Parts: sequence; structure tokens; C-alpha cells
Amino acid sequence: MKNRILFSLLAVCIVCLAWITIGRNTKKINQANSAVTGRIVILELFTSQGCSSCPPADALLAEYVAAHDPNIIPLSFHVDYWNRLGWTDPFSSKLYSERQQWYSQHLPKGSVYTPQLIVNGRYETVGNNRPSVKGLVQKELLAKQQGMIEVTDLSIEKNTLNFHYKASGIDKNELLNIALVEKQATTHIKAGENEGVTITNHNIVRSFFTQAAVTEGSGVVNLPISFKATEYALVLYIQDKKDLSVTAAVMKEL
Repeated sequence: MKNRILFSLLAVCIVCLAWITIGRNTKKINQANSAVTGRIVILELFTSQGCSSCPPADALLAEYVAAHDPNIIPLSFHVDYWNRLGWTDPFSSKLYSERQQWYSQHLPKGSVYTPQLIVNGRYETVGNNRPSVKGLVQKELLAKQQGMIEVTDLSIEKNTLNFHYKASGIDKNELLNIALVEKQATTHIKAGENEGVTITNHNIVRSFFTQAAVTEGSGVVNLPISFKATEYALVLYIQDKKDLSVTAAVMKEL
């Protein structure tokens, strides 16, 4: 009887060890696939401090920021159309609302809402829908990387940030998106739908513009008041003008 019990326990242990080994190997395989493709995923969250549905999406984006995954670059675009309802989002811009409208003209659903998340310019989903966001991110991580871009020189002079970059695998139908990102900021909301709530936003786009993508080029970004280099980062990403897909991206600490 004792031998049977010992044999059963041994069998259970062997099965458990086998599952642990399989799990570890699967994790290694997934990591290897991500490393081989080198795919960079840009997450563009269209949000507003005046929107009561947005804080959960802001928090989910913050999780991707905190993960420090070099293959995932989260960005927070604050739209201005909520400002009329009592609270003016200090990070909002008409330019970001127009960018969201631009996406709506190309993506299948043609919707404009907050919180809306655009994944690599190719897909859209509700920004607080965790399973959907995760699925789209994983899908893009496993896609083939189309191009590459790197920042080769970076300098700060008075009120401007100057950069130089090199890119490969691009064509004439692509744009270079340039975003100056504030890593984190906390705001106490005094009016509107989120009145009384304190919100911390991450990777806030403070300056954004586009220019034609070339294999080697440069750019200049005007810096905001009270700028501190340690609190900001520069994000460059190349986007196809036809299907809006992001083909290459890089994030550079200042």
C-alpha cells in the first residue's frame, strides 16, 4: 500500500515538473519570437481628463509604461472636445483631436470617442478593454518588422531639442511622426465629469508634428516652459500615408 502511495506521489511530481518545463520553454519561445521580429508597437490613446470613462484606460496605458518593454511605446494624446463640459484638460490640443478624426476616415469603424486606442495605426479598440488591447498588442508584436529607425544625435540648446536620425526600409509614401513626451504628470481635477479626482497621466504627448520620412534627416522640437530633460523623452515613428500602418519606431530618453 505504501509503495502504491509513493509511486502515485512520484508520478504527480513528474507531471508537475513536465508542465513547469513546458511553461518555461513556451515563455522562451514567445520571447524569442518577439526578439526575432524586432517589432515595435505604438499605442496611441486618445483620452481626456474631462471624460469619466478615461481614467481606467489611462491606468491600463500606465501599466504598459511601467513594464518598460522596449518593443512597446505607449503615447497619450489628450483631445480638446471635452473641454467645453467644465474642465479644460491642460494637456489637450486641437491637433490631437484632428489626428483622431484623421484616423476615423481610414479605420473600418470610422468612430471617434474616448478612450480610443489605436494600435500601430492599424487597429482601434476601447482603451480600457484589457483583453482586446492585449490581443492587438500581441498580434502586432508577432508581425514582421518592416523598417528601422534610430536617433544618432541629440542635443538641447536653450529652448529647442535638436535631433538627427537614420532610417531603413522606408519608401516615399511614409511620414515621420515626431512626439515630445512628458513621462508623468499628476493633476487634481476641479470640475467636469471627474471633479474631485486626482489623475496621473503617463507618456503625455506635449508636442507633435510630422514631416516626410527620409533615410537620413534631422528635426527641431520647441521645448515647453519649465522643461526638465529627465522628465521627457523623444519618440519618432514612421507611418505609411496609405494604410496608416506604423513601420518603424524608436523612443529616446533625453
